[in-house]
Amino acid sequence: MYEATLKLKCSHPDIVKQSLEPDIKNDETVETQLTAEKDFLVIVIKSKKLNYLKAVMNSYMSLVNMLEEVDKIG
Repeated sequence: MYEATLKLKCSHPDIVKQSLEPDIKNDETVETQLTAEKDFLVIVIKSKKLNYLKAVMNSYMSLVNMLEEVDKIG
C-alpha cells in the first residue's frame, strides 16, 4: 500500500475540511483522512495503486488552492 501525507497551509482549515468531507469516497482502493490543525489541513491518503494516489493528491491540492483563492476574493 502506498501512502502520502499532505500538510497544506490554510487560512481557515476547519472550513476547508468541512467543504471537502462530502466528496471523500473511501473504498478498497483509496482511503483518505482529513484533519484540521491551527493553520494547516492535513490530508492522509492511502492507496493500493500509485497512480490513484497521485490523482487523489493532485485533486486535493487543486481543491484546497481553489478554496483559498475564493477566500481571498470574498
